[in-house]
Amino acid sequence: MVVLTAIAAFFKKIWDWIKQTAWIQPLLIVGIIFGVIFSIPAIVNAIKSAQEEADATENYYHKYQLSMEGNKDSAAYKGTDVIYKAMDNPSDENVAAVKEEIGATKFFFVFVSDTCPNCVEAKYGFDYLEKNWNNSNPNGGFYVPEIETAEGKVKQDLKVISVFSDEYTSDTTSNKTAFVQYMEHFQSFFELSAEAAENTDYYALGKLSDSDIAALAEAHPDNFLTPTILLIDFTATSPNPGVSEVMFGVEGDSDKDKAELLLHCWNHTDEFSVNS
Repeated sequence: MVVLTAIAAFFKKIWDWIKQTAWIQPLLIVGIIFGVIFSIPAIVNAIKSAQEEADATENYYHKYQLSMEGNKDSAAYKGTDVIYKAMDNPSDENVAAVKEEIGATKFFFVFVSDTCPNCVEAKYGFDYLEKNWNNSNPNGGFYVPEIETAEGKVKQDLKVISVFSDEYTSDTTSNKTAFVQYMEHFQSFFELSAEAAENTDYYALGKLSDSDIAALAEAHPDNFLTPTILLIDFTATSPNPGVSEVMFGVEGDSDKDKAELLLHCWNHTDEFSVNS
């Protein structure tokens, strides 16, 4: 205690000397000004780096975006419509319509926004998975098994499509955003997706919360979660045709960990299977 008192007294004497010594005060002011000036480049670089990261995330999902521009005639509406119809009735004709509109019968359907921190984290996983898809590199490659079809075994290709919840279109009104109109139009799709989530092993293993699933079913702009990640799977190995897996974000300590979780989701293994 005596030592602490002595230290405090020492610094108090220095402060009193500064206050009483007029010529030292301008030097301190000048020093502070120069300190601020020299710190500006670092601050600017930090802001620039953060903006570049945000842009990279936005650009990643934009590569696969289904726009809502045009409302019912838009890519987002047409794509979601064929998925919903095939879920409601997975006939060969309806599944073929999904293949024609989307370009695949198995793919990630991701709902994101430009101001979503968790979308950034998910992006790292998707990006890593895409770069290492079916890569034989033992240190980072991900093996994706072939699937059985009527034509025999075929190689699986990674496919991602996205819808931006904050997209502004010419259909946006003062009362309803483009995404609100989209959600209202596809309320039944979101309800069916929530029902599918409750039937997954991922939910059975305690990886999904009832409140998150309820938010998906409600499809209300005030509590809709981004990212919402739906694995659409109409292949023969799908445990549930249509929305076969649901995730609300991608956890992991590294990009590789996040990618591995997405791969498990795609393959319906590990965290996504009660038999793993």
